[in-house]
Amino acid sequence: MKVETRMIEVATTTKDFNFQTISELYYKTWQYAYVGLVPQALLDNLRVDIWHPETRWNNTLVALDGEKVVGVCSFGPARRKKYQGFGEIYTLYVLPEYQHRGIGQKLFTTALENLTKKFNNLYLIVLKKNLIAQAFYEMFGFEETLDQIADQTEYGLVHEVVFTMSDKKSTLD
Repeated sequence: MKVETRMIEVATTTKDFNFQTISELYYKTWQYAYVGLVPQALLDNLRVDIWHPETRWNNTLVALDGEKVVGVCSFGPARRKKYQGFGEIYTLYVLPEYQHRGIGQKLFTTALENLTKKFNNLYLIVLKKNLIAQAFYEMFGFEETLDQIADQTEYGLVHEVVFTMSDKKSTLD
């Protein structure tokens, strides 16, 4: 299936948005992108209803192909105490069949434009083994830190690393 990026619209969600579509997108992208990066039992036991994107409705961007949600990026103030005062990218996901078409870049750039209006320093957390995502974030000026996270789930450890961007060193300029 060929997808033209020019047909994709980036929009901000509202309170009455159909957030079930975002939960379904999370589920599909996790099943596709995280094989071999997180314990398989974690993927096998995922359910669509574990995500609650409606809690961040005012800080969520969606990529739309007509009425279809094909990508999502959520962001806002830092959730971790260590990064208080930073802006954070919480999520960035694009449906597998729409990847590598510039949609993630469009979403991410728009989120960064929003965040850099309020924050001088930004961070995000990425799976330690997700080298493709890490290279993507580095294109925008994010740098890997020594801050590593090991989240213990009931299905095994998930290893993550923190990336930061300081003083608005984004490649947006």
